[in-house]
Amino acid sequence: MATGRDAWYSPTMTHTAPFTLYRLRPGDEAGFTAMLDTFAEGFEDDEHYRRAPPGAAYRDKLLADDTFIALVARDGDQTVGALAGYELKKFEQERSEFYIYDLAVVETHRRRGIATALIEGLGPGQE
Repeated sequence: MATGRDAWYSPTMTHTAPFTLYRLRPGDEAGFTAMLDTFAEGFEDDEHYRRAPPGAAYRDKLLADDTFIALVARDGDQTVGALAGYELKKFEQERSEFYIYDLAVVETHRRRGIATALIEGLGPGQE
């Protein structure tokens, strides 16, 4: 799982249960697998998230890419939410947009502000 330097907590985030956000980094096999498991459970889609996960080299290259962000929310040792998204550099102006590709919270932890915190965690200074 992510190291302490990759975890943060912001008191401005609105939530009703304690949890910690982590940005996944290269080498974080356990965190990446937990993210895939969270999406598989949240979307009831084992086929796409568990059947053929990427190998270590592909995973680490993806996690090292500054235009890809993978965040997980953890309640103690349990991953309870995950977000994966991409920065798209625009061509018509010097700007970029961020696209959330997947966002899920496990059923037992929904309605506690975890999804909101994951989205807020994309903000400046949370890298």
